[in-house]
Amino acid sequence: MPDDPASDDPASDDLAPEAPRKRQSIRLPADRIEALREWAEEGTALTAAARVRDPDDRLALVKTAWSDGWVLPGGAVEAGESPAAAAAREVREETGLDARIGDPVVVFEQSYVDAERDAVAFEAEYAVYAARAAGQIPDAAELGTDPDEIRAARWFEGVPEALHDGDLLRAYLSGEHR
Repeated sequence: MPDDPASDDPASDDLAPEAPRKRQSIRLPADRIEALREWAEEGTALTAAARVRDPDDRLALVKTAWSDGWVLPGGAVEAGESPAAAAAREVREETGLDARIGDPVVVFEQSYVDAERDAVAFEAEYAVYAARAAGQIPDAAELGTDPDEIRAARWFEGVPEALHDGDLLRAYLSGEHR
């Protein structure tokens, strides 16, 4: 299980060294790089998400305003927050589910590349945790989330074809990595 969120170094205390690590390069236009720079340089430069499964082994995914595909519920780790606590918070905010967060399934070491300059602007990490939850996912309008952020949330019997970063995540969502 992840360490207590109140530990001395919450931003890295539960990124288990034995969790698989994969490299990811994210090419973005300069304006998107600049929009993320404060998070990377003054914030935690860490994102946490959860692969939430229910007792029937369905997968909870959300549709955001920034992607046409379905994504894992997740978001930025806030200062003083552990990645596991951030994953639980984001699942609750984006799906209405109270998830039991387990161990990291994978940690992506990300290089954000300014596409116009073809140069790495900053580095970040994206941790995906195994999680369990049960219950109904309410309509996105009932969650009280910003409609410009979360457009939909639902359970899936399998991994949908319309998955954002599908090539990268599919193996970790399909059950190959429990």
